[in-house]
Amino acid sequence: MATRAVVFDVMGTLFDLAPVRRRLTELGAPEGALEAWFGRMLHSAASLTLVGEFRPFREVGEATLLTTLAQLEVETARADEVLRALGELDAYPDAAAAFDLLDRAGVPAVTLTNGGREHTEKLLESAGLRGRVEQVLTVEEVRAYKPHREPYLHVARTLGLPPASLALIAAHGWDVVGARAAGLSAIWVDRLERRWPFPTAEPPTTSTLVEAVELALAR
Repeated sequence: MATRAVVFDVMGTLFDLAPVRRRLTELGAPEGALEAWFGRMLHSAASLTLVGEFRPFREVGEATLLTTLAQLEVETARADEVLRALGELDAYPDAAAAFDLLDRAGVPAVTLTNGGREHTEKLLESAGLRGRVEQVLTVEEVRAYKPHREPYLHVARTLGLPPASLALIAAHGWDVVGARAAGLSAIWVDRLERRWPFPTAEPPTTSTLVEAVELALAR
């Protein structure tokens, strides 16, 4: 089925996590601290979803950051500085060009994030990308974190389109797995993980957002 809308993940896909990594380094955290934190955050968010509970991203992020820093024997008093850095992310340089391709093709773009709506809106506004996004959707609306099927199906319902007509673009393997389980197509932007992290068929893979959009439009 032809792609009728493209769904972008936000943190790590459209926006570079480098400011968070730098802040962790400044606090004395070892290399890999960002990955350790985000891995624990995803685990906690998915666990809450599995048992039918929900807490806002900020709360999950803070709790898991404090645990991660404590395990790494890093001072936790300045943890707020790391959380604030999530609001200082810059868009990847190829983000605007990816939206240009979609504009020329007449295919709308939406975002779907485990983060909060206000945080996401601010990132997009700061990068000059808010006007390029038709809908800013978050897991808050369904109270279930990705990669549960429900957030992806929420996108389809909101747009009034069948899941098979949507293409997710994400830099996280777990996001791709969730989208495909919900019936979407998905393209993996291999920026963070360097190797497909699941014992399943590797999805269409690119290294840039522009190439990912080209693959989505070529379906």
